[in-house]
Amino acid sequence: MSAPITIEASGFRPAALWADLKDLAGSDARLFAFAKRAAWVLVPLTLAIVVGVFGTGPEPRRNWYGDMLGNDFSQVWVAGRAALEGRGGEPYDLPVHLENLKAAFGPECRFAWHYPPVFLMPAAAFAIPEPQPAFLLWTALSLAVFTWAMRFAAGRRDAAWIAVAHPLVYCTLSYGQNGLFTAALLTFGTLLVDRRPWLAGLCFGLLAYKPHFAALAPLLLLITGRRVCLTSCLATVLALCLASLALFGTAPWIGFVGTLGETNRIILQKAAAGLELNASAFGAVRLWGGPIAAAWALQAVVAALALGLAIRAWTKPVEPNLRAAALLAAAPLLSPYLPVYDLVPLVPATLLLVLTAHRAGGLRRHERAFLLATPLFALLREGAGLTGVPFGLVLGLAALACIADRIRPSGSLDGQHSALV
Repeated sequence: MSAPITIEASGFRPAALWADLKDLAGSDARLFAFAKRAAWVLVPLTLAIVVGVFGTGPEPRRNWYGDMLGNDFSQVWVAGRAALEGRGGEPYDLPVHLENLKAAFGPECRFAWHYPPVFLMPAAAFAIPEPQPAFLLWTALSLAVFTWAMRFAAGRRDAAWIAVAHPLVYCTLSYGQNGLFTAALLTFGTLLVDRRPWLAGLCFGLLAYKPHFAALAPLLLLITGRRVCLTSCLATVLALCLASLALFGTAPWIGFVGTLGETNRIILQKAAAGLELNASAFGAVRLWGGPIAAAWALQAVVAALALGLAIRAWTKPVEPNLRAAALLAAAPLLSPYLPVYDLVPLVPATLLLVLTAHRAGGLRRHERAFLLATPLFALLREGAGLTGVPFGLVLGLAALACIADRIRPSGSLDGQHSALV
């Protein structure tokens, strides 16, 4: 009588699988090797989906989901085209802007334009070609600049390649958003602040298109007395403002100032973009059904913690990479409106944290758990909408906590928790 077929005979060995998983969770070297192999699959897959699904479609200016070609990039193109044609104030006139979007991409394309007029300059440049080549160029350039920044931060190609495979990179590209540019500029600025202060200030100043991200760096430069870098930053912002005035006139600025109150109403009070999109502490309370007052209270607490960590990292003797990571992780958490795609500065923050841990002797247990949990954040918005859990805020706070643990005196870079094997 033949022996019964067992699970092991079929090739599935739970004990061996569990041993492999335990080894992955307990070994920096195995985790790094696995991440490199995964990146060689995820990066090409990301590009294929972004270009093939979001960048092309069965009909002109529509992707395969039936949405606008390039999703959020559609309104960058429309605003840029208006600016090119001498109608720079129209993006700030919501009814007119909605009509322009409708004419270009159909009635489902409904976005409110909240960017300051300095962003009309790159928008106009990308609006010169038609939407599809413009979106593909936008994707290629944003990914190239971000990859360059990660390579600069890591000092090695394999670590930078892993950073490019992060789920937040796919999230930003699929929305057609500018988060990769933001993360790259912040990364270059924080790492060059002492070596090339004028260049670092230029990078910080170029963030003027996103004021809520641009505000932290000048504050830290002022507190720490980095006058050259601060002067460069402010001069860059002034030059951008004057250039936008010269190119597009005063109408965009008048419109921008006039829409600030409406922006607050649309984004924070009405949550017109969707409660699940906002990954801030403010957004978490609103997602749970809490009142506006409670949302502002929690936002104030989280922002104070993030700001406190950044100030500590920049005013105490802290390794430059860790100091840079603190700014990158803190900047997104300061704003009450934090779309999931704007979490992408957490990618270089995590990269710099890992590099610091490597030089200190290895990842600590909670740091490795943080890295292993990263794939769970691939669908940030969908996960928040389905479960009511603000995954974006959890990710941001986890990164901030890991960096804070490395900065605190008792947890200074002693490297005694684990070692690379």
